[in-house]
Amino acid sequence: MTTSTPSSSHPLRLADAGEVIAALPALMGFPPTRSIVAMCLTPTGETPTRPNGRVATIGAVMRHDLVVPRNGEPVPERMRAAFRRFRAVCAREGADSVVAVLVDESLTDRHDPEIAELCRLVDEFADVLDTAGIELSGVYAVPEITGGAEWFVPGQDVTGSVADPSASIVAAARVFEGSPIRGSRSELEALLEPYPPTVRHEIARCLDQVVETRDREYERWAREGGGERADRRELDTVLTHVRAYAEGVEPGPAECAEIAVLLANRTVRDAVMGLATGPLARPAERLWTELARALPDPERADAAALIGFGAYVRGDGPFAGVALTAALGSDPRHRLADLLDQALQAGLRPEAIRGLAETGHEIAARLGVVLPRDDETS
Repeated sequence: MTTSTPSSSHPLRLADAGEVIAALPALMGFPPTRSIVAMCLTPTGETPTRPNGRVATIGAVMRHDLVVPRNGEPVPERMRAAFRRFRAVCAREGADSVVAVLVDESLTDRHDPEIAELCRLVDEFADVLDTAGIELSGVYAVPEITGGAEWFVPGQDVTGSVADPSASIVAAARVFEGSPIRGSRSELEALLEPYPPTVRHEIARCLDQVVETRDREYERWAREGGGERADRRELDTVLTHVRAYAEGVEPGPAECAEIAVLLANRTVRDAVMGLATGPLARPAERLWTELARALPDPERADAAALIGFGAYVRGDGPFAGVALTAALGSDPRHRLADLLDQALQAGLRPEAIRGLAETGHEIAARLGVVLPRDDETS
C-alpha cells in the first residue's frame, strides 16, 4: 500500500541522516515498519553548515510496503509500480532529488549477503527516478526508527545512529499544530475498527424503519416547498446531530441510523464536507468515526469517506488512507472514496482537494444554510 503525506516546509540539513530518519514518525504520523519511505527534496538555496552538505525542503513523503526480491528473482511488479507512482509525485512536486529510507526488522547487518538484493531494489528505484531527471541522493536502511538504532547505507561501509524521534524539531512542530504521532499504523486502523456485531446489528435493525420515516418526511417537505427545502431540512438535521455531539450528546442506535440515512442523500453528504475546514471539523470527524465503527456495511462507507476527506484536507495522509480503505472495503463502488483514494495515491496536495470543502459551503448556501467558518462561532 502506498501512502503520500504532505509535510511542513521545515528545512532539514541532510548531512544529518540520523535526524532525517528520526523525523519520519512525525512526518508520517506514525513510525513506519517494513516500509520504503521516499522523501521529495527541493533545494532551499541556503548555505550548508558542513562540507559537501546541502539544505533542502522536504515535500511529499511517500510510503509503500517493502518487498525485497528473492535471490535471482526480478524486482516485484508491485514495487516497480510503487516506484513509478513515487516518480510521478516527485515530478509534480518539482523535486530534483529523493532520499529513501528502508525500514525492516531484518536490516541489522550491513554485511548480510541478502543486502545485495536490497541494493538491486534500490538500483531499480534510482533508474525509475532517473527517467524523470530526478536523483536518488541518499538511501538509508534501518531495522526500526528509535533513538540509537543503527542505520547504514546499503552496499557501502557507512553507518550512523538514529536521533531521538521524540526530540525531533518536526515532531515538536507536529504536536504544536495539534497533530498526534501514533505508535504504529495499526493504531490508526484501530480508530476505525468496527464495533462488535451485536452493536452493529442493533443499528441495522433500525435502518429500515428510519428509511421509511425519512422517505415519508422528505416527500412531504418536497411537496410543500420543493426538493431544495427537503434537502435543507435533512442538512439541518445532520448539523443538529453534529452540534449535539460536540456538546457531549452520544447518538443512540436510532440516531446513528438516522444520520446514516441522511448522509445517503448525496446533496447533504457533499454539503457537510464543508465542515472539514471550519470550527466543527473535529466534532464532525469524531461523529463520523463513531458512525464508521457502529454502522453496518455498506452504510459505514459514507462516514468513512468523510473521515478520509477531513484527514486529507488537514494533511494527515496516513489516516486518510486508512479511512478511505475502510470506506472502499465497506462499499467498493463508493465514488467519493474512490476519487479521494486516487488523488491520495497520486500524491495530490491537500490544496488540490480543498475546493471540495468550499463546494460544500456553496451547496449549503444554495439550500439556505450557512456553514460555520474558522473566523465565526459555530
